[in-house]
This record gives sequence, structure tokens and C-alpha cells, in this order.
Amino acid sequence: MKKFFIVAGDPSADKYSANLMREIKALQADTTFIGIGGPEMIKEGLNAIAKISEVSVVGFWEVAKKYNFFKKLLNKCADILISEKIDGYIPIDYPGFNLRLAQFAKKDNIPIYYYIAPQLWAWGKNRANSFSNLTDKLFVVFPFEVDFFAQNNINATFVGHPLLDNPIFENNFNKFSERNNKIAFFPGSREQEIKKHLVLFDEIIKISKEKSYNFDFIIAKSHNISNYFYEKYQNYDNIEISENNLEIMSNSKLGIIKTGTSNLEAALCGLPYAMFYKTSYISYKISERLVNLPYISIVNILLNKKIINEFIQHNANAEQILKYLNQLNNNIEDYEKIQSYYKNIKKILGGSGASKRVAKEIVNSQK
Repeated sequence: MKKFFIVAGDPSADKYSANLMREIKALQADTTFIGIGGPEMIKEGLNAIAKISEVSVVGFWEVAKKYNFFKKLLNKCADILISEKIDGYIPIDYPGFNLRLAQFAKKDNIPIYYYIAPQLWAWGKNRANSFSNLTDKLFVVFPFEVDFFAQNNINATFVGHPLLDNPIFENNFNKFSERNNKIAFFPGSREQEIKKHLVLFDEIIKISKEKSYNFDFIIAKSHNISNYFYEKYQNYDNIEISENNLEIMSNSKLGIIKTGTSNLEAALCGLPYAMFYKTSYISYKISERLVNLPYISIVNILLNKKIINEFIQHNANAEQILKYLNQLNNNIEDYEKIQSYYKNIKKILGGSGASKRVAKEIVNSQK
């Protein structure tokens, strides 16, 4: 029997990890998993010592407030790595926690298979130096990451992006005329984000009414978030709430989307959108000093060009966002231009099968 310790820190990673677990078991049936994950991973048999809802925190200040919790959890995980005779440690992104735990795994000579590399290319090359000794195999989902890590003497394998394992992305985009007259709002999948971002949404509703913009809205609700946050919107005739993110993206005319994986999903669904993000003042100021990229949205980064507009912190205000979206709505040429750029994203990310490729590499390395 093989036993792997696996850690995912957000709902997207939960899906990717569950797919990977399924593929590993298909190749090696006598395999068990223990670690940190969400409902998708638990369905695949994960023995969860902590749930994603407990660890899904972003921002320097926000993490600092839960320091004692994370310290205890890290020590618990480190003890399990030793006591449970783990055959391999599989970190899925989530670098703040996973890189610390990798240090314990390395001391105990446990193979480390890092899937979905930390975005060290965004935080500066200096951080990559300490990472080189903390992984035995590194599987990256963006092709440019191979060269970045090679420059830092880290051997990385491009496996494609696991999003493309979903057959929905094989379909052609719906055109402008085929989409409904709705703006899709994606506030995020963490409670701390949603509380902050729904304040922005309230302002968007207000400005939209004042300016007589002819839009309905649909809010993308993450399945791990309580209905409590969305109750007040049930009384609005022009606001719908749905948990089917990809369907929303495939059929809505425009989007207002928090930075993150949802940006990539929107591009693969052909949805032009405004990217936004708000965080605490302290976290924003720290990030502002550390991030060394001209863009924040992964769509703009992949294409090395500003395809969609980014509205960050104080610039993420309702009036600017709605003005931009209204311009897109009234200019089909610009709208279709964005969709044409999106088609290149699929080519850049490679085809489907990322989960199978990673599973095969991990299983073969255990023989």
C-alpha cells in the first residue's frame, strides 16, 4: 500500500487534487491519502485532518491573525509525515503553508511532488532560491514557468493546465448575440473576500440604477459559502444567484471577476470581463512592494498584453468598472477582439490530460 500526504488550500485546488487522486488510484489501486482538502478530495477518499474552509485565507495581515492556528496545524502535519510512514508528499500550490511543511518532509527524506508551482515569478527571483531544495519533482501548469525555474536551477515539467480536463472547454465560445444581457459577478470563494467584495457589488447595483444601465446581474456563489451572505439579494428582480460558475461564464454577456483562477475560466468560456481585487490596506501595501509584474490577471500575464482591464484596491470602484463594461457592451468590435485573444489561451495551456500525466509521473517514481 502507498500512502500520500496531500495539501490543497482553496476550492480550485480541491478539484485539481481530487482529479489527481482519482488518476493515481486508477494506476495504483492500493493507495490512500491523508492531508488537507475539501469536499471533492474527501469524496475521493481523503482522510482530512483539516478542511479547506479552515485554511482558505489570503493576505499577509489576514494570515497573521490566524498564526496560532496555522502553527498548530503545521506541527500536526509534520508529526503525521513521520508517524504515518508517508511515501510521498503532494503539495498543490498554497505556498505559504506547503513550503514550510516541505521542509519537514525533506528532513525525513519523503519525496516531494509539487503540483501547480507557487507563483514565484510574481514575487521575485530571490524566493526561488530557497525553493530549489524543497521539491523532487515540480509540475507546472504554465509553459513560461519551465524557463523561469530553469534559470534558478530547478527542473520543472510542463503538464498542461488541469482546467482543460473539463470537456466544456472543448466547445466554441458563445458570440455576443448568443449571450444573455447579464453581468456575472464573481466575488471569490473565501468568506473574507466575499464580505469585502459584496460591498463593491452593492455600490455597483446602486450606480447601475442611477446611470440607467440596462443590465441584469448574476452572482456566482461558491458551494462552500453560506446562503446567509446572499439573502438580501433574493428580493431583487434583476439579480440571480447560481453555483454553476462555468454555465454563468458561458452565457453571460460581461463579467466582474475577482483575480485568480476564475479569470482563466472566464477566458476559456469566452467571457469579456473587468478584473478587480480588494484586500486590507496592510496586505495591499506589502504586496505592492513585492509583486514585480506589470499585470495581475493571469490572462494578461499569459498573453503579455493588457487584454482585460484591472481594477485594484482604490481603483476598484463601481463607477469605473461599469463605465468600462458599458463601453464593451456598446462596441461589438472590441468585444469580439477580446474573444479572439482568448482563443490563444487554449493553445498556450496545451491540451487536456494534466491530471493523468502528473499521476503517471508520481506512480512511476515510486517504483
